[in-house]
Amino acid sequence: MSKFLIIYAHPSREGHCGYFLEQIENKLKKQATDYELIDLYQLNYNPVLKNEELYSSGRKAISEENLALQAKIKGANRLLFIYPTWWQNVPAILKGFLDRIFTGGFGVTYKHGLPIGLLKGKRAAAFTTCSGPSVYTHFFTGSSSLKVLLKHTLKFCGMQTKGFLFGSARHLEENKGRLEKMSGRVIKYLA
Repeated sequence: MSKFLIIYAHPSREGHCGYFLEQIENKLKKQATDYELIDLYQLNYNPVLKNEELYSSGRKAISEENLALQAKIKGANRLLFIYPTWWQNVPAILKGFLDRIFTGGFGVTYKHGLPIGLLKGKRAAAFTTCSGPSVYTHFFTGSSSLKVLLKHTLKFCGMQTKGFLFGSARHLEENKGRLEKMSGRVIKYLA
């Protein structure tokens, strides 16, 4: 049985990301799937990496809060990140979460100078919205916010990953049907 962990990184639940989260939660409840939601804004998560946490310089302090979050990631085999794309990147709160949680020795280690992902066997998906058309974001910017999260972080840590980009996210009422369909595709990928 899959244990789902949803990481939500948007300050509001009223727009496209919030509606998508609601659809995902409804589907998981309907399937009686065990899941947990980490809402970084509701947690008031501090994304600022502290000097004593700078593991790349040999410092390895990890706060109790971050150790607990690492344990939740370790205990899940399916992860879903939901966030908006701002300035072709993930929100600062999510970037700081990645910096402080996916530390050396937790997400990756090096052997003979080569990286070895320590989170193999997990499947992760990312759902992100952008106000511009998906075609523009995909072809002209290379879906950079998805790459930073999926390829350069989660896949690097050994996870199987897939991104879902929702463009032209300006008028929620017009997009509810598309969001409902996309939530089904995400659940299917993570199953």
